[in-house]
Formats: sequence, C-alpha cells, structure tokens
Amino acid sequence: MKRFILISAFIGTTSISAQNIDSLVYADQDTVGLAKSIAQEEAAWRWTDTLYDADFSKIDNYSLNLTKKYRNIPALAKALTDPYEKEEEKVRSIFMWVVHNLAYDEIELERNRKHKGKYNIYISNRDSEADITKKYQKHYYKYATKVLRKRRGICEGYSTLFYELCKASGIECEMVNGYADYDVKVVENYKKRNVCPTMHSWNKVQINGEWLFIDVTWANRNVYNGKRYESEYYSPLYYLVTEDRLYETHIENKARSQKRNELVGNY
Repeated sequence: MKRFILISAFIGTTSISAQNIDSLVYADQDTVGLAKSIAQEEAAWRWTDTLYDADFSKIDNYSLNLTKKYRNIPALAKALTDPYEKEEEKVRSIFMWVVHNLAYDEIELERNRKHKGKYNIYISNRDSEADITKKYQKHYYKYATKVLRKRRGICEGYSTLFYELCKASGIECEMVNGYADYDVKVVENYKKRNVCPTMHSWNKVQINGEWLFIDVTWANRNVYNGKRYESEYYSPLYYLVTEDRLYETHIENKARSQKRNELVGNY
C-alpha cells in the first residue's frame, strides 16, 4: 500500500503537519469602505511608467469588451494577449480583465477564517522534488481555474489567477505574500517591530527587466456578499507600482513569498 504524508505548504517538504493550504487565511481589509479615504489622492495621481506617459485606453477597451465566458486559462490568456507584442501591453490587458471581471467573495473569506482553507495536498514519501512541484502546480492551477469559472474569489484567488494568466502568456510573474493596510501608521508600526503578518496576497511582474508590483485585489471594487454583487469604482493606484510606493501600505513577508514561489517551481 502506498504511504502518504501531508506536507505543510509553507513549512517545507521535510516537515509533516495537518495544515490545509487553500488558501492561508487572508484577512483582507475592507477595500470598498477604506478605499474612499484615498479617493482624493487617486483623483490627483496618474501612473507614469518607467519609460513614458502610458496611454492604455485602446488596450483597456479591448479587454473590457471581451465578453466571451472563458472557462480555461490558456484560451483566456491567448485572447487577452495575442493582439500585443510588448510585455507591458499584455500585462495591462490581463490586469484590466481580472479587475473588472471578478468580485471579492466575502462568503469565501469568512469560510477561510473559520476553516483555514479546504484543500490538502498529499505527498508520497516516494515523490521526488519534481513530483512535489508538479502537485503544487496542479493544485494552484486548479484553484485559479475555479476562480475563473466562478468569477469571484479572495486575494489569494485574484493573485493566483493573475499569476497563471501571466505564466500562460510568457510573462515573468511571482506571487507575493504579506500584510496590507490603508493606515500607513499601522504598516510603519509593523516595520519598526520587524513583524509581518501574512494576511494578503499580490503579485510582481518583470517588464523590460524591471520588477514592478500589482495588487489586483485592491484595484478591484466589486464585492459578492452571498446574495448580490456590489460594484464600486476601479482604482488604478495598484498597477505597475514601484516597491517604495506600494510598500507605504504593504509589507512583504519575503520568506513566505519565496516559499510560495518555490512550491510551484519559480525559483
């Protein structure tokens, strides 16, 4: 009989535990309510990328008018990025689609808080490192596909789907785990104490050799509360952000981020 052990997602392949991993408990902030506090700044601030004043209106219109109900990641990635050659154009198309076609699932958030996720990954003591990586890749790909088909999720779902769409499009992308808060004083306090709770998930992408950050959850203003969908405005503040700017409100747990990416073979 084949013997199985359950490996903790963020402890490593040599430790045995009974931890569920889909997802970690990401206690996201109330993005709809708290976002109003930055409305004035957002109205005055316009993103300028590292090369030129970006005009993404044509890409945005194309992405927003892509109304076909895609149910698999490769087909959607192809539809979103095939018209474009530049990395920043492909990333913009993926970003806009995810932000405007998903809703934040408050029911899943509460379920994860209570039950700490739903899925286990079983690793055999005969599995090689390559076998284990494939199992994690399959797990997170399945999770991203579920988010795509349901059109809703929490921060881990948003960022995992964004990651898989970038991967399918040949864009170098990584997952980032950590903490985020609109109250910069809270963030600064954690930094001073050298503490970083892992309660949020976002991404970074490499464009023209430079790593820039994207938080598709905070850019999104759609919420599903179990009965109806509520839609607020879209926020452009969290698209291709430099590390120093994003990390006014975000703190990265670099050890967790590295482990999360190692699990799917990014490093």
